Amino acid sequence: MFKNYLKTAWRSLWKNKFYTAINILGLSIGLTTAILLLLWIQDENSYDKFNKDYNRIYNLSAHFDANGKEQVWGGVPGPLYKYARALAPVEAVTRVNSDWGVTFHQPNDKKLISGLHIAYVDSSFFSIFNFNTIKGAANNLFTATNNILLTERTAKKIFGTDDVVGKVVSWDTANFIVTGVLRDFPQNSSLRFDAVFPMSLYAKMFTAWGGNGDWKTIDEDLGNYAYDTYVKLQPNTNFATIESALTKAYKDARNGDSQTKFMLQPLAEKHLISADGNKSGLRIVQVFTIITILLLAIAAVNYVNLSTARAIARAREVSVRKIIGANKWQLFLQFVAETIIIFIIAAALALVFAGLLIPAYNNLSGKSLEFSLANPSVWMLVGIAVAGTLILAGVYPAIHLSSFDPINSLKGKLNQSIGNILLRKILVVFQFAISVILIICTLVIGRQMQYISKVNLGYNKEYVFTVPLSDEAVNHIDAVKAELNKTPVISSTSLSNVYNIADYGSSTGDIDWPGKSKDNSMIVSSANVDKDFLPLMNFTFIEGGNFTGTPSDTSAYVVNETMVKQMGIKPPYVGQQMSLHDVPGTIIGVVKDFHFKSLKDKISPFVFWTQRWKSFLYVKTTATGAQRAIKAVEKIYNKYPGVNPFTYSFVDSKFDELYKSDNRTKLLFNIFAGIAIFISCLGLLALATYSAQLRTKEIGVRKVLGASAANIVSLLGKDFIVLVIIAIVIAIPVAAYSMNKWLENFAYKTDISFWLFVVASCIAVGIALLTIGFQAIKAALANPVKSLRTE
Repeated sequence: MFKNYLKTAWRSLWKNKFYTAINILGLSIGLTTAILLLLWIQDENSYDKFNKDYNRIYNLSAHFDANGKEQVWGGVPGPLYKYARALAPVEAVTRVNSDWGVTFHQPNDKKLISGLHIAYVDSSFFSIFNFNTIKGAANNLFTATNNILLTERTAKKIFGTDDVVGKVVSWDTANFIVTGVLRDFPQNSSLRFDAVFPMSLYAKMFTAWGGNGDWKTIDEDLGNYAYDTYVKLQPNTNFATIESALTKAYKDARNGDSQTKFMLQPLAEKHLISADGNKSGLRIVQVFTIITILLLAIAAVNYVNLSTARAIARAREVSVRKIIGANKWQLFLQFVAETIIIFIIAAALALVFAGLLIPAYNNLSGKSLEFSLANPSVWMLVGIAVAGTLILAGVYPAIHLSSFDPINSLKGKLNQSIGNILLRKILVVFQFAISVILIICTLVIGRQMQYISKVNLGYNKEYVFTVPLSDEAVNHIDAVKAELNKTPVISSTSLSNVYNIADYGSSTGDIDWPGKSKDNSMIVSSANVDKDFLPLMNFTFIEGGNFTGTPSDTSAYVVNETMVKQMGIKPPYVGQQMSLHDVPGTIIGVVKDFHFKSLKDKISPFVFWTQRWKSFLYVKTTATGAQRAIKAVEKIYNKYPGVNPFTYSFVDSKFDELYKSDNRTKLLFNIFAGIAIFISCLGLLALATYSAQLRTKEIGVRKVLGASAANIVSLLGKDFIVLVIIAIVIAIPVAAYSMNKWLENFAYKTDISFWLFVVASCIAVGIALLTIGFQAIKAALANPVKSLRTE
């Protein structure tokens, strides 16, 4: 029986190829988009959940008041490790201290493997996290300080194979024995490294460096918040009691001189919610989940409109079948069979499209998602998308098409209430409201990204690149700079300890000045620079001046506007005393506030000084001379070779990297808006077709009585434009609210101007007019004799 339904359904669909193709196209695009989005959402929600007992693992963070607001640091002091170990509800605890840009090589081999991310970990690391070895044993790492674990990828880069247990890796002048090879860290892990060392090695180096003031070991150092610390609790432990205990232990160790609170964050939340409670990552996931549902709903609505728009054309077919004995249930199954065939084809195409698009989609989203039909998760996602859309789209058209009164249908008197024109219009309003919301969102996001690209940062980042120098080059920095400054395409050079001035996070509370109040818990960022740095970057002085390059610079400080405001001192600022890290000095200049972090953060206090080690060369060049400048620097670099190969990075490219995820969001919104608009246009075309069919004879009579083509187009088009305007009225407040919430992530942001809503409205109306115009003009130009001769 059902086979006959399918056969009849196939014949009907084949006979009406145009409508069938539009249905399949709309559904396949909607399903493809939903599958890709669901893969992304699933990946975002899966971070760190591959770890056994992940729901008992927590990340420790430090919270304290600074500069009038709560400051949150993801790292904590080393002694928190031993405090946590002493607590009975704590099953295990581990510290992670990481470093970037490390270079390895084989002993006596000139081939350097650079840009590696390494970590020092405690022996409990592998009992908390499920990172497994494919060669050797992970715990062998902790038998000596000169041991190392490599990942598969790193081992193959260095040795060409992963069978490397017992081999030696060189880093700087030290050699390390490979005790195991780790399986590459999963892409959905918050922790990903290229190599792992024992924490005992870092502890040994820390002491050899002289420690931190009076604290000579990492287990004593209460001032350095350098360790990402993870705690695994016993089942059913109230983690608030652990927070209180750790906070008290630290305060006691500081003799009561601490307002820092230590808090635990579930590992499963770490990827989407930052330690300070910022939920921007989670909101993006929630927004994309809503977009997925809405795109599926739009595709389903489109199918409903296209199916019911053809109701008049099929009314007589249904009536004849009823008269010769078909009951409503049989007709219902017949139309469900048509829907199933369309969905099977659409789902098959969606799988093909998703497989073809996944590489490009990974480039857009910055992920490494895998689309494999052997993956049960893929079928689960496809099943959710198809089943949800099929239920939404299949039931109503089948009920609607099987409900016609055969006598009235054969007489041409189709019951308008059954047609349910109001519901049809509501669905079109829904479609276009979603489209307008997405259009407004893309415009606001684009405007914010444009604002960021053009904002005055307080310095000039154009044509400036940085180069990490070897110790030998730093020791000969005057000769290096003198030679480079002779190069015509290099306008100036400078030395600093700041690799990326666009995102600089080094900060301290070790600052003092006469009259500082006890409740002033200022946290300042500081940079060590030479006398050429501020002129090279074009900082603007509002008072005082620059360093002189003389010995007096060792007791001189240049600060920003925010710094002097929060110090509470009165102008003139130049000549006032302050100290940083117990080094007394004098303020010699105040520069205009500048952005040294993302525009999502407010400008905070900043200090320039000259006393400490500097190893990053800044070079100012020109657009046309950049490549020659790079080659000139590389030539000099090779005169003073170190263990690392020559690398460079432009300041403006580092700035752009800060907003890579926001730009991806912008691009994805553009794509989703385009897809939503396209499918919505199909729905509008369906309603226009339905209206033209329903009013065919009315149009014929009007034309016979003298109505022009323009009159007919106006007659058919005005109702649809009203629907689009209603959609715009609904969409604007929703989009405005959503974008205001998104812009809250930025401390410095653009305004949501009225013209953005006007532009979005004009785009929506223009698209609607183009869609409706074709069908309206076609109906207006039709021969009225053909529509009236059946009367």
